[in-house]
Order: sequence, then C-alpha cells, then structure tokens
Amino acid sequence: MLPQVGRLRRKRDFEQVYQRGRRVATESVVLHVLTRGDDAPTRMGFVVGRRFGTHVARNRVKRRMRAAARPLWQQLPPGYDIVWVARAAAAHLPFEQLQRQMQVALKQAGLGGAP
Repeated sequence: MLPQVGRLRRKRDFEQVYQRGRRVATESVVLHVLTRGDDAPTRMGFVVGRRFGTHVARNRVKRRMRAAARPLWQQLPPGYDIVWVARAAAAHLPFEQLQRQMQVALKQAGLGGAP
C-alpha cells in the first residue's frame, strides 16, 4: 500500500494534473504527470472508468495498478503528482506486462523507470 503522503485524493488535485500536466500513453495505461516544484513526496492517483463494468471489476483493476506502481513510486524523485488512467487492456494484461508498461510510461515522461 502506498503511504498516506504518496496518495493523490482530492478531485481538485486530479483536475490540476489533467489540465496542466503532460500526458503519456501506452497500450494499457495513460500517465498524466504534473511537476509541483517542491520537495514533497511524489503523489499518485488511479482512475478506472465505468466501462470496466461493476465496482468489483473496477476495484480489481485499481488494486492491480496500485500493486504495480508501489515499487516504482519508491524510485521516483520527489515533487510530482501522477495520475494513472486504466485502458481496456489493463484488465486482462498479465501483471508483469502491466508493470513493465507503467515503467515505460514513466521513462517516456522523463521520470526514469524502464532500463
């Protein structure tokens, strides 16, 4: 589980990341990144739309994304807000591939990640 300081929760924060941040997309996730410009820990939020079906299915995808992002969060520099948006492939992709695509998205956004 991400620590409390690493979570993005308020709607206003999500909207700021969408409006002012940059966007990177892979097959299974879309990454939105906003530089905050302070030394506070990087915060992450996760979005899974209703097209994934029931709340059970949405929560399952969200849990998988959080689990894949947990080790990545520990390696990120401070001062960023990140929103991960699930695409349809995220529901059925093997966990290792999901994590790999999240690493690739971070690297494309200039935050490190994949080798």
